[in-house]
Amino acid sequence: MANRTSKTVTLHVSSITGNTAQIAEGVRKTLDELGWTVFDAQPGAAPGTEVVVMCFWCRKSSLDPKSLEYLKRCKGKKILLFGTIGGWPAGKYGALVRANVTTTVEEHNECLGVFLCQGRVRQQRIDERRALPPDHPHYLDDWGVVRLTEGLNHPNATDILYAQAFARDYLPT
Repeated sequence: MANRTSKTVTLHVSSITGNTAQIAEGVRKTLDELGWTVFDAQPGAAPGTEVVVMCFWCRKSSLDPKSLEYLKRCKGKKILLFGTIGGWPAGKYGALVRANVTTTVEEHNECLGVFLCQGRVRQQRIDERRALPPDHPHYLDDWGVVRLTEGLNHPNATDILYAQAFARDYLPT
């Protein structure tokens, strides 16, 4: 008899600015449409399902602290991840984030995939980084300002559609 994954999923969402919450709501809608029963992750509790969807924001090229803490309670789970980053998701930094997240998840679980989309960075943070000395590691040059200013338009409806398509493609059947 084939091993069939149950259609239940635990949804973990970590969002400070609302970027990741927007992606998570789009993913939740797709889960509902596909007939998955969604259980919201409970603080301090291990996920009660085999499949976990983690929605995170990027911090230091990996998962945010709340998501890292939740991941510690996951053992032997199939985890599908959706993240927001200030950088280009398809660029070198996006590849680094995907690799770091995958490695972290696969210490004790199976990583089903990592979706990334650009997220808004507060204008105040852009201005702070622009004012740093050019030799500072977080200094923003002209290209960095353009990238983060473009990020003010994200996540948008297209990003949410891409996240939903990713969920359809990468959820276990």
